Amino acid sequence: MDKLKDIFTIQNALKSANYYDISRISNEIYEYSRINSLSLEDILQRIKENEPWEYIRGYAEFRNENFKVNAFTLIPRIETETLVDLAKEEIRNSPTPYSDIVDVGTGSGCIAISLKKELSDTQSRFHATDTSAEALKVANENEVEILGSKTIDFIKTNLIEELSLVSGSNVLILANLPYIPTIQYLKLDSSVIDYEPRTALDGGSDGLKYYNELLAQIKTKKIIGCGIFEIEPSTLENFSSKPQKVFKDQYGKDRFVLIRFD
Repeated sequence: MDKLKDIFTIQNALKSANYYDISRISNEIYEYSRINSLSLEDILQRIKENEPWEYIRGYAEFRNENFKVNAFTLIPRIETETLVDLAKEEIRNSPTPYSDIVDVGTGSGCIAISLKKELSDTQSRFHATDTSAEALKVANENEVEILGSKTIDFIKTNLIEELSLVSGSNVLILANLPYIPTIQYLKLDSSVIDYEPRTALDGGSDGLKYYNELLAQIKTKKIIGCGIFEIEPSTLENFSSKPQKVFKDQYGKDRFVLIRFD
């Protein structure tokens, strides 16, 4: 009876905080509180203050793995799982093997680590970059926890500035950079604005500040290959480089672009 009462209390708190999938999350909170001997009241108070559940428990699910997250990393979204699928398809179908795969703005490392895990037979070299040393620390921890060893080259740099590649390499660049136009960012839910790093979300006035900079760096470095980027659908028509392909997310929105470099 006490469990049912606690679950009911949790569900009411989640409803007030506008959570979805309330049944699943309420059970997760109950079990987390019980296993870790934590006060349910303290957890619910944090929920009421709009702190995301993923930050409270310390991890988020992505591609059936638990990735450590904290205030220095964006919480992985389910949409981004499609980016991994698109990358796998591109790698498998490319007539020229990719010698290097680069995850730009890696955050928790979920893209690079998931791809490395699911393509364990690939001979490609994996790189992941971020400007945040704290985020890279989390990504390194996730790599060891999920892959069991260190095989990804994590680099602290602005986009790909300090990335060194062998001349003539065929490179696949993946990116889920900050892409929300500032005016849209300022209207987001407080659970996002108050807790998730703005530097991982706000893409400047047109949402393309970092993608335009990345494309300029790719051009300067004379990189050959392909880029697959996650974007805000409303920014598609303003891309400085015309995408060769556009892919929709599970909600039918133009969420991913593929651009080839030569």
